[in-house]
Amino acid sequence: MARKRKYRQEADKDPELDISSLVDVAFLLLIYFLVTSTLRPDETDLSIVLPTQIPTENPDPIDPVAIVIGPSGLVTYDGEDIPTSGAKGADRLPKLRTLLKEYKQLADSSGSKPMVIVAADDAGKTQRFIDVVNALASAKIKNITMTGFRDEEE
Repeated sequence: MARKRKYRQEADKDPELDISSLVDVAFLLLIYFLVTSTLRPDETDLSIVLPTQIPTENPDPIDPVAIVIGPSGLVTYDGEDIPTSGAKGADRLPKLRTLLKEYKQLADSSGSKPMVIVAADDAGKTQRFIDVVNALASAKIKNITMTGFRDEEE
């Protein structure tokens, strides 16, 4: 009978993985994408105006206007009551529209943006709020802050 020779396995060292070819491929891909990519024109020039400490041309900005809508639907413009017309059309607050257009012209002539603060009572009429927003839209005023409040006199 033939003798069986036992194969003696040598103790393997830690397995090694040669990654030099992977590094070469990664660098080749990086170079390829850097060479073939282009900057879009709008990404190169952002035209950002950084703030400076030099005073602006218009040091006195125009004050914001406050419009308050009460729970009964009464509209006030900087403390002045605005009458409502009985019209069923879009122009229920003609005096408010006139005042807002004058305010917009004043702001435009002074070089500042018109700002309006609308404070509406939470229990107020929704239609009156819509009338005020329509008046603001007709005057082309876009900088608006809207807040709600509730009279505690109830």
